[in-house]
Amino acid sequence: MTTESVGWAGGAPSAGGVRSTGGVASAGSALSAGGVGSAGGVGSAGSTPSGAGVSSAGSIPSAGSTPSIGSAASAASTPSGAGVSSAASIPSAGSAASRAGVAPAGGLGSAAVISAAVMAHPRRAAQAAELAAGLAGWGARVVTDPAPGAGPGALRTARAAWAAVAPDATHHVVLQDDVVPCRDFAARVTDAVRELPDAPLALYANWNSWNGAATRAAALQGAAWVPAVPGEWTPSLALVLPRADVEALLAAVPAEVTGPEPDDTVLARELGRRGRRVLIPVPHWVEHADGASLVGNDVYGPRHSACFADDTAEGPDPAGAVAAAPDVLVHLFKGRVQLVLAADTPAPRRVSREGYLRAAGQEGRGRGRSARAVAALRPPSGLLGALCEEIWYAAYLMALHTPPGRAPAAGGDRVRLCLRSLVLGGTADRADLRLWARHRVGPLVALAEDGLRAGFDDREAYGRPAPLPPERLAALPDATLIWSRPLMLEER
Repeated sequence: MTTESVGWAGGAPSAGGVRSTGGVASAGSALSAGGVGSAGGVGSAGSTPSGAGVSSAGSIPSAGSTPSIGSAASAASTPSGAGVSSAASIPSAGSAASRAGVAPAGGLGSAAVISAAVMAHPRRAAQAAELAAGLAGWGARVVTDPAPGAGPGALRTARAAWAAVAPDATHHVVLQDDVVPCRDFAARVTDAVRELPDAPLALYANWNSWNGAATRAAALQGAAWVPAVPGEWTPSLALVLPRADVEALLAAVPAEVTGPEPDDTVLARELGRRGRRVLIPVPHWVEHADGASLVGNDVYGPRHSACFADDTAEGPDPAGAVAAAPDVLVHLFKGRVQLVLAADTPAPRRVSREGYLRAAGQEGRGRGRSARAVAALRPPSGLLGALCEEIWYAAYLMALHTPPGRAPAAGGDRVRLCLRSLVLGGTADRADLRLWARHRVGPLVALAEDGLRAGFDDREAYGRPAPLPPERLAALPDATLIWSRPLMLEER
């Protein structure tokens, strides 16, 4: 969900993604020679009036032109300099989209044309302008919050950013002003649009979100893309939409946006209503820059990518495989493992890892190996010992649910990065756990690697756990309670 939107997605608090000091690599080197602005230039949600657009990530009009914020029709009248350059013309290819199972958004021609906008808050106008300047090949515009004094309202800025789509664009990219693009960002997006011309593409997922958990599951399969998780907000820090999706959003959201509803929840609702499946690259192509939140999201702790491309030598592959949508997600939140179960229910359900193993007939599985691995780490308190056990079991359950024959070695670069974000993201919301986890991140990642290997061993020996019976699944709590009523280590 948009980093600077305060709200709940069906009970889920909006969270962004920022690199913590314990991150794998410095976010400062994230800009590519391939035309992405300097890492320092990223701000938050919006500040430069521009066309009226709809959607998730923000909006920033180009300096010099201030189209009125209005209906979808205003997008069509956007000045040619205010959108995206048609020079970024890309031959479209349908095979990748059909491989991904993405329903067509509407008739794309023989070539794709990308336009872009950066949504910004007035306080971050300089950072937003720098980010947009790095995307000059797309004619990127900065679009600022049209009513910055009216309180938090990422949706109104986002709508303006989506309305800034260029008249000839087949795809529009909206970035929030506090993102750091990966190296060769523009080239990667161009390749992705060529491979997946009909797919909405979210280029980031927060490290302690369900989509972050799905990213890790996909990394264990060696996949390049993963479908966004139904029931959670649509990640909106950096989003690419085919034109038909942009126009549908503009039609669905009033030009004069009122109310506090976050843009990422509106995106999830409107894209879901039309049966559109959002794909997320593995690793992610933007990171959330460090800095204070403008709308109070610092309460959620550091907000970073689940797996940032510049932190791994295993580069992104826009033409790579799309992972199967996982029906079991392992979510470490506030230091406690919860399973998000998405199969055969109208909404995802949640269960603790103890309850899940018990219901799956595997109670006690891995207990001895876990106890030995945790004891070797010598945690200084019972609470931190409980955290170590949860981290071990999180990795164990991830491996247990990886399809046979699809998992790389536990020590792979991308997998290790995902385990690092599991440790740091899974403790980000609790300062008492976060500081120790950051100090001991190396040994904790090694602990998770041991859990991963144990999970692979047990998967081979016993198979994946059978799905829970429908009646058992239906009796579990709604998974969105994770955000409002999380399970706590103290309750074990």
